[in-house]
Parts: sequence; structure tokens; C-alpha cells
Amino acid sequence: MKNKGFTVLEVLIAMTVTAVIISSVYFSFSNILTGKSRTKERLNGIRKIFFTVELIRKDMENAFLTTHQGVPEITHKTIFKSEEDEPVTHVTFTSFNHIKMQENVKECSQTEIEYYGEEEDGVNVLYRRESSWVDGDPEKGGQTFPLLKGFEKIVFEYWNETDKDWRPLWNSESMDYSNSLPPKIKLTLEMPETDGDTKPLKIETVFNIKMKRPLTF
Repeated sequence: MKNKGFTVLEVLIAMTVTAVIISSVYFSFSNILTGKSRTKERLNGIRKIFFTVELIRKDMENAFLTTHQGVPEITHKTIFKSEEDEPVTHVTFTSFNHIKMQENVKECSQTEIEYYGEEEDGVNVLYRRESSWVDGDPEKGGQTFPLLKGFEKIVFEYWNETDKDWRPLWNSESMDYSNSLPPKIKLTLEMPETDGDTKPLKIETVFNIKMKRPLTF
């Protein structure tokens, strides 16, 4: 009895089938890895958004004012001042939310904080400026760093207790809000649609400012 071998045609068919199976498996795993990578990127993006919201909340909840400014020169000025701007409502204020980053460094919890936005290469960027020392000019000094990128807009609104409505502006140096803080602040953050398959994200939250009256010392 003669041993029967494979014909060239059978070998070619077997190789073709094997190649198809390997290609199918490869593309399946490739799609899984791509999907996993996209999911990871989205989760990281969401984490950055909620980290930003939480930092803003802590900064603003601990906002403070004081009637003491130094004598005879103004050496310790506190404000809460907002201005309409795009893509971020520009706001500058003094807060008790300074976090010490180094040991054995003389720093207190008082700090000057500023939030503002700029468009860079078609991308909106949220910046946070902080000065660990409250001086005579709270709108200057300190260090600035980018906090969040790629958002649509960020809007702050301030609760007016007298009229029971939200106001787009607040200035503790104005006649209307002289030496006072808004009791509540509403933050609205909007993110655009991503890659055509992710719906726009909108976060709206309200938080209370802890201090009701300015310090008198």
C-alpha cells in the first residue's frame, strides 16, 4: 500500500485557511486593545475633570475676606472678584486652601488664587495661578500652571441672597457687594463631543462658601 501525501493544492488551501484564522484573531485582539486604550483615555480624562472640579470647590469654599489691610501701607489685601470672559469666567480671590508642598517651609493656609482660560492652538486651557503669600496686590504674583485642556467652556455664577437669583459677576470691592462673599457658587463645565461617538459632557454643581462675614483682625 502506497503512502498518500498532500497535493500542492491541498497545502495551499490549508495555508490560506490558516492565514485567514490568524488574521481574524489578530484583528480581534487589535480591536480589543484599541477599545481598551480608548476606554483608558476617557477614564483618565474624566478623572482630570473631576479632580479639577474638586480643586475648584475646595478653593472657593474656603474663600475669605478680612477688613485688616495693614497700616499705614496696604500689605494684606483680600478680594473676591470675577469678570466675564471666554472660555472661562475669570475669577480672583483669597482662600484658606493653600496646601504645603514642602516640609520645614514657613507657609500658612492663606493664599491668592486666580482661575482663567485661554485658547492655545484651537484648544481651550484652564489655568490656575496661586501665590502662597497674600500681599497688597492679590491679582499678581505666584505661580501659574495649566489645570485642564479640551473643554468647551467653564462658567461661574454667584447667588444673590437679596434677589434670590444667580449673578454672572461678583466684586467684593464694588458698592453692591462691598466686602462680602457670595453665599453660593454654581460651576458649569462643558466638554465637547469626542471622536463622534461620545456625547458632550456637562457638569453642573453648587457649593457653599464657608465664611459668612469678613475677618476683623
